Amino acid sequence: MVTMKKQVFTGFLLTVLLSANVLLKAQPDIRIIKEIAASERKGFPVGRLYATSGIENNYDLTYYRFIWKVDPAVHFISGSVTSYFRLEEGNISQVQFELAENMTADSALNNSAAAMIQHTGNILTIKLNKESARGEIDSVTIFYHGSPSANGFGSFSTDRHEETPVLWTLSEPFGASDWWPSKNDLTDKIDSIDVYILHPEGNLAASNGVLIDEKRMDDSTFVTHWKHRYPIASYLIAIAVTNYTRFTDVYQGGYGSLNILNYVYPEDSAYLREQASVVLPVMSLFEELFGQYPFHAEKYGQAEFGWGGGMEHQTMTFLGRGAFGHEIIAHELAHQWFGNTITCGSWHDIWLNEGFATYCAGLTYERMFDGYYWPRWKYQNMSYVTMEPGGSVYCDDTASVGRIFNSRLSYSKGALILHMLRWVVGDEAFFAGMRNYLNDPALRYGFARTGDFQRNMEAASGVDLDWYFNDWVYQQGYPSYYLTCTQSPDNHAVVKLEQTTSDSSVSFFRLPVPVKFFGDGRDTTITLEHNYSGEVFSIVPDFRIDSIQIDPERWIISAGNKVDLNQPEGDYLMISPNPAGRTITVFYNPVFSGEICITGMDGRRHNPQFMGNSPGWALLNISNLAEGMYFLSIKGRKGSGRFLVVR
Repeated sequence: MVTMKKQVFTGFLLTVLLSANVLLKAQPDIRIIKEIAASERKGFPVGRLYATSGIENNYDLTYYRFIWKVDPAVHFISGSVTSYFRLEEGNISQVQFELAENMTADSALNNSAAAMIQHTGNILTIKLNKESARGEIDSVTIFYHGSPSANGFGSFSTDRHEETPVLWTLSEPFGASDWWPSKNDLTDKIDSIDVYILHPEGNLAASNGVLIDEKRMDDSTFVTHWKHRYPIASYLIAIAVTNYTRFTDVYQGGYGSLNILNYVYPEDSAYLREQASVVLPVMSLFEELFGQYPFHAEKYGQAEFGWGGGMEHQTMTFLGRGAFGHEIIAHELAHQWFGNTITCGSWHDIWLNEGFATYCAGLTYERMFDGYYWPRWKYQNMSYVTMEPGGSVYCDDTASVGRIFNSRLSYSKGALILHMLRWVVGDEAFFAGMRNYLNDPALRYGFARTGDFQRNMEAASGVDLDWYFNDWVYQQGYPSYYLTCTQSPDNHAVVKLEQTTSDSSVSFFRLPVPVKFFGDGRDTTITLEHNYSGEVFSIVPDFRIDSIQIDPERWIISAGNKVDLNQPEGDYLMISPNPAGRTITVFYNPVFSGEICITGMDGRRHNPQFMGNSPGWALLNISNLAEGMYFLSIKGRKGSGRFLVVR
């Protein structure tokens, strides 16, 4: 067992000094997001699809003391779990926990006196020795043992690395009760915990919080004590035990120093000694954007375990073999703010955890490496999201773990919805809203729903965002744009922007659409406030347009966009667009000096409303016309024209 400690300075210098090997592993790859999603859903036992067992929710957890005896070579756990809780109702005679039915509850104590216990299915009922009043603090200790279900995924796993036994837990979303009596929901965080792990000599045990003590109990058993004094959701409690090599990096940031503990397999320690330090500049960036690391009084840790991907256990992320790369490290660190400090209050809102962490990892590509990888990250995620036409970010089936941890929707689309929201409200309001959300006293170290995030973003931006969240979070699909541009010789241009949607749940996505016009070696980007399909915009660039790009910086989830550019030369008389929407533009050369009239197929004449008129063009409002076919007649000094117009 070797313990190493190294002082590391963060910020710009660290980013510059990172080795070429580390930088090469920073390249975005959509397969990484898929791997993270796969890892984070592995804690769920196959075939047990329930979000809650329906236990009586009549108490508020305040403290847990875990005493666990484990051996990485044996798939077994025994020990006791003591919970303290505040009663939320009066005259309560029993409390319930969840414990998998294949586990054995041996006995229980209520305030140190024997208590009756009943274990039916996965519900464990403890009869209290006396009825207590609302608001009283009570306690229960449960002694239990068993071999947690082993199904190849499992929330309690034993395996080997280089023929050495290793044990780890991974409980998200519903797996905590597979290996300990828990209140396995998203309504009640435990205010603080102590974890005592009894394990064979020659092993180290990683867990949440601060390492208090490691001492010998007898000739072959050690006990490791971890203390965590921040509120924590049940699924974020974890242990890992093997013959780890441990080393510490010290992060020096604007809020002071922070120990970062790393637990890695000895055979990987030389390689991971360098890779683990990737977390340091990422920590610096996240503190700059979102404020102090939320568990600064304790530590941050990274422990190697036997799956690919990672899992953001509070203050002690588990990272798979070969997973100590930039994007996974950034994703799991971001969860300490988004997912752990504030946890989704329902698996319907899992994007508040996963979409946020995915976008934070994306922000590292924007703000680090001179932004070189940022366009690639956006391209890959947008391509992934638009490879299928439907699917909402709001999880509509929480009985399916595959749906909860859908990498395309909960992760990539959730991230891009944040990216678009940033475009809609602007950088200043967006990052202010993110910080307000994290510091909201009603949410911090608690639970949140999508409406809570919307409320904070509206307060920061001063914008009503119902339309945005309704379309992009709760509904499905994305837009495809078709832009036509007609430019006269005097450089005046009329742009028509049409939109189709990939899913019928949204008929039109109202968004500001950036369009970049190129010509004569110059370019200009104009944002079109797109309020309906077929909307026409008049622009006057000071150059001849030779090409056009919709959304050049990739702010908007869209696919299949098309552009048509028309530039008539010489004497001409034309209309655009046709078929027409609410407006139609007449282009002419030489200068028009006559009259325009519109006649229905029944011979009835309609007087158009001029919305704009200048040499070379006239914009007409025809929204008062019913749908159908009309003749648009033009008379001028040099001839006339007659067009069949479809409305």
